[in-house]
Amino acid sequence: MTVTKGLSHDPNAYEWVRLSTLKHHPKNPRRGNVEAIRESLRAHGVIRPIVVSRKTRRVLAGNHTLKAARAEGLDALPVVWLDDLTPEQEVKILLADNRTSDMGGYNDAVLAELLQGLADAGDLLGTGYDAGALDDLLASLASPQEPQP
Repeated sequence: MTVTKGLSHDPNAYEWVRLSTLKHHPKNPRRGNVEAIRESLRAHGVIRPIVVSRKTRRVLAGNHTLKAARAEGLDALPVVWLDDLTPEQEVKILLADNRTSDMGGYNDAVLAELLQGLADAGDLLGTGYDAGALDDLLASLASPQEPQP
């Protein structure tokens, strides 16, 4: 296991944890789509763990998953614990998780192909996309793009 700048992760630290024992990070600036996450939970169940500081029990990655799970009446979520974090490290991890997600993008043609296949089968449920979003994506692919300066 690699340890970076004093952060440690116990590979055996993944466990199902009661939601009542977890805390949302009070300074999370992210505004997530809880309804889309709820739909995904209903369609697929829990598909990945959240990340929590063991010392403070604050969620560092997955605050909106926690909100959605509570709204869906779940009792527990899988948690990856991070140990011995300073308050500054907690904030940095929280921000890094939010920002690195923002910095990603899509191959729109591949996305359209995948969504179209699901739409043709009549089932976009739990993807976070609906027919209108697919129509918008297809329209953007059909219209000529202006060259970037």
